[in-house]
Amino acid sequence: MMQTNRFWKFVFFTLVATLFLMAGILSFLWQQLTAEEIQALSYIAVKDGVIITSLVLIFAFVIFIGLQIIYLTYIKPLKKICAEAEVIYSTNPSHRIKITGNRDFKRLFTVINDFADMFENLNKTITEQVLTARKETEKERNLLAAIMSELPHGVIICNRNGRILLFNSLAKKTFTPDSGIGRSEIFLGLGRSVFHLFDKALIAHAIEEIEERLNTPGQSVASYFITPIHTGQLISTEAIPVLDPENRMTGFILAFQDITDEMNLYDMTHEKLISLKKDLTVQVEQIRDLLNRSDLKFHDIPSIRQDVMKILDLWPHQYEEVSEMLLDAIATRIPLTRHLLKDFLSGLKQKVKDLYDIHLNLSMIDEESNMLADTYSFSTALIFLFQNLSEMIHTREFNLSSFQNNGFIIFEISWQTPLLEKHRIETLLHQRVNSLPSLFYILKQNKALFQILCDSHGSSSRINIVAKAESKMPLKEKHQSPVITGSRPEFYDLDLFRTDEEDSDLWNTELKQITYTVFDTETTGLNPDGGDEIISLAAVRIVNNRIVYQDIFEELVDPKRDIPMESYRIHGISYEMVTGKKDIRTILPAFRDYAAETVFMGHNIAFDMKMFKVKEELTGIKFLNPVLDTLLLSAILHPIHDHHDMESIAERLGINIIGRHTALGDAIATAEIFLKLLPLLNSNGVLTLRDAVKASKKTYYARLKY
Repeated sequence: MMQTNRFWKFVFFTLVATLFLMAGILSFLWQQLTAEEIQALSYIAVKDGVIITSLVLIFAFVIFIGLQIIYLTYIKPLKKICAEAEVIYSTNPSHRIKITGNRDFKRLFTVINDFADMFENLNKTITEQVLTARKETEKERNLLAAIMSELPHGVIICNRNGRILLFNSLAKKTFTPDSGIGRSEIFLGLGRSVFHLFDKALIAHAIEEIEERLNTPGQSVASYFITPIHTGQLISTEAIPVLDPENRMTGFILAFQDITDEMNLYDMTHEKLISLKKDLTVQVEQIRDLLNRSDLKFHDIPSIRQDVMKILDLWPHQYEEVSEMLLDAIATRIPLTRHLLKDFLSGLKQKVKDLYDIHLNLSMIDEESNMLADTYSFSTALIFLFQNLSEMIHTREFNLSSFQNNGFIIFEISWQTPLLEKHRIETLLHQRVNSLPSLFYILKQNKALFQILCDSHGSSSRINIVAKAESKMPLKEKHQSPVITGSRPEFYDLDLFRTDEEDSDLWNTELKQITYTVFDTETTGLNPDGGDEIISLAAVRIVNNRIVYQDIFEELVDPKRDIPMESYRIHGISYEMVTGKKDIRTILPAFRDYAAETVFMGHNIAFDMKMFKVKEELTGIKFLNPVLDTLLLSAILHPIHDHHDMESIAERLGINIIGRHTALGDAIATAEIFLKLLPLLNSNGVLTLRDAVKASKKTYYARLKY
């Protein structure tokens, strides 16, 4: 694992031992020589010293060349076999050993590659069988999660420690309404803490309340609370426990909905009712004062009566105003949607014809107008109206004209003879429409008015229904996405239920259980101390041993300086692209929040960390996250390889890099490389964060400084 060559260590110690042995032998022989023999040898050494030294050096060089040939021919291929074979069976079954070396090793490499082909085919067969066996179960699981994803309520599911393991689209939209950055609450992602979104004391209180109710049979176990969130919205939340077979709480579900508009409407209605109460109190007191006058005379009665009638005439108007607001409060909960008027009337004409054989003569001035209504109740009400009018006047033909006027859509219903008395038509307003409420109530729900146009005798052959194109109160059109049963929903990882963070020691945590922030930077150059700046910062998270592609951080940064052409040729980021973007003082605090409570991961991350370090004084941000480097991890596992750049590692591991030299592309590639290296690290005894950091420090590349 360490980048040391045991072969050359063995050679070195062997030579040292040989030299000591030869020195001992020569010393013994030297002592056996006579004075004349010693003098003769000394003479030869002085006379032919250069020749002897040259012969010794040539001999040493020949030995070195021979050892190097032995190393390259036999030792290095053996070491390469181990490293390459480990890649094949642990990470990349498609990887093959390049056939080099002597004839014996070429035969060995060929045999290994043949076995690799068999292994790859067998692995594909087993994988296909496993996928087939899991297909139905996976389909049911994905369908459930997909349905959860599109519920009309926001849903966040957490484990016992508050780590998010599922959230649906509405939850993401509620807590991350835009792509702006600046505070930690906006980061909603798998494995993150829910306490960035909800107050921790509030959740703790809800859990305590749930646990108390679990011990009391017959009670509802849910806990309810209303709380504001960082977007300024007010949400009503229901906390529901998730129990294991032993009835122990393993997590909780937060189901919530935005009640901001309802609360605002409630406040407005409440103020209106208070105002009505005050007005009625004042008016009643005025009437009492008028009736209780001590100087009241008989001739004053007409005047008093007139004053009382003026006051009483105000009451219907005040009642109508308050009742209108109350009905609006109810109507805002009815899901009104926009429909093309032409399509609505065509469908209505066909239904009336099919059900009651009534013919409608349609006339539309603007066929492209849109109407806002609950089409089922509104069309049912109109069909009910045509049916009853037909029975009253004994006709099967009506004229139905529609046009838009000042924000109103007017439906004009008319017929020939006979005329109908106004009171007879009004009786229809209070009749129930099949299983729905009364006609009056349905029209009110759909923000529509009912007008009877009468002649001087109080008879009518024309009715107008005036629908409001826009409501006084904000009516939200909800665009719900369909549930696609074949797709895998994005925002869940139910395996997080099994994590246990209580009393966890990060340094002794297994690598596959750690949450990582994998990031990369693009810069103006390679000299952090010389004034080079970050111009792009991007990151992706690894949670529960998989990449969460939906939880990314990607920002261009204004460097407040020029971008050299040689740097532009590498990353393609021009001065115009970053001018006016947020500067590093804004980006780094947001990135700190994004990466909170995670381990940093990068490729040659020492450079990126140096870029952060030189900005500590300017931004006040100091990153203390533990750090791992895929360059060092690759050097740990494959010391026999000379190249540990991103492209070389990706090629060995069978990874296709998309977006090289973009911050996000390199961050994703680094994450994929790490997940490929992880099984190799585990098989080599590197299991925990402490193991990985300790082994990384022993590599040659760990000595690189910026």
